[in-house]
Amino acid sequence: MINDVLSKKIDMTMAISINTERITYIDFTSSFFEAQASFVVRAPTTESSSNEFFFLLPFDESVWISVIALVIVGSFILTSLSKLSPYGKYAAKMHSIHPCNCEVCLERRHKMRKEGARYRETKEFDCAVEETDDVDSIDDMSFYNSLFVVGTGFVGQGGETLPQAPSGRFLLFFWWLFVMILTSMYTANLTAHLTLERSSINVADILDLLEQNTFTWGIIQDRNLESMMKSRGAMEKDREYLELVKLAVPLTGVQDGVERVAEGNFVFIDESSVLSFNFKDSCDVVETLTGKFSNEWAFGLQPNSPFKKIIDQFFLRYREEGFFTDVWEKWYETETGCTEGVLADNTQLDIRLLAGLFYILGIGVACSLVLVLLETAHAALTDSRRSGMGFWSCLKRRLSLKGRDVRQEWCCGGRRRDGFSRELEDRGAEGSRASPVKSSANSNSMGIAQI
Repeated sequence: MINDVLSKKIDMTMAISINTERITYIDFTSSFFEAQASFVVRAPTTESSSNEFFFLLPFDESVWISVIALVIVGSFILTSLSKLSPYGKYAAKMHSIHPCNCEVCLERRHKMRKEGARYRETKEFDCAVEETDDVDSIDDMSFYNSLFVVGTGFVGQGGETLPQAPSGRFLLFFWWLFVMILTSMYTANLTAHLTLERSSINVADILDLLEQNTFTWGIIQDRNLESMMKSRGAMEKDREYLELVKLAVPLTGVQDGVERVAEGNFVFIDESSVLSFNFKDSCDVVETLTGKFSNEWAFGLQPNSPFKKIIDQFFLRYREEGFFTDVWEKWYETETGCTEGVLADNTQLDIRLLAGLFYILGIGVACSLVLVLLETAHAALTDSRRSGMGFWSCLKRRLSLKGRDVRQEWCCGGRRRDGFSRELEDRGAEGSRASPVKSSANSNSMGIAQI
């Protein structure tokens, strides 16, 4: 086209961009439009539009697996703390049966020793209905109830029973804090999946293409933009632009770029005016302006053309009247409701991003374990004050009874009794024969003193 002007076959070219090479050979009219480099890419729709399990998208698979595992493990720890703590219903009741010398406790201890029965199995009923209706408080924080308390935390509900031991309550506080933060993050991320039809990649500049492996890109050969990028890349500080051109897929024309963008995972780099016009009706394509490689558009004329002054006068008047702006809005801009921006990586939250939240829960578990040790020490100190025995003796006694309880009640039970248990029960039986049965209010303190 420029050769036709130089050979005087035509008087004026169609609108082309002005550069230093062209202006050396031909004249140009006043510019009527300014463009810059931009790039377009096809934006895939989110998975939520076609996935019936879209509600699982906010979290990565590793997070879901970790949460399920935490519910199970957390329930077990909560049950264990409620049983280990001397201030829980289970531990308090199981500990009280050993020093107590009332007739009922003596009978139940006898069955536990002779028959190898568990505590729950020593209670007798004359009526099957009465046995069905009987609910023992030691089962308030069983694994089943703990699982219910922990699980319902995700829906803002509490269980029918809550732990009474300080260690159990402390752990439950940290669990509820964990659940509150986790559900807030889930809600926010689910909202993003449902409202955003496309995400964005971390590509705000065309040079960012060199730092990713998801997209290939292309530039039309022998165009003004390619020439400008090569010229800038020749400078030492801007070598990246030369690398960008070398790695680009050479395109034969605009249509070639349009087809490659439609196939997906391809970035088409060209002048903003060209891309805006060719993709103005494509709502699944996102264009991003680079703010670089600006150039002016004008009509090329023969050197010293007599038409230049007349055309410049008309162009100046059209620009003042806003004619060029009106034409641009008519042919280039369209209301499609398409979201601007660029594609992004998956917005799922994985275990790495939520690691800090899991650390907080781990700190809560560790503090609860330390607290249950302090509770045991405090209970032993209380026993020492009441019975007059030494602190370490009371602590050893409590730990020994708790070990027996774990072996007999927590595990599969056993008919082989340890020597300490037999001695404890025999001494309790001798005490009951030597003195009348005491009331339940005073029996615990007497049993402690006897031991």
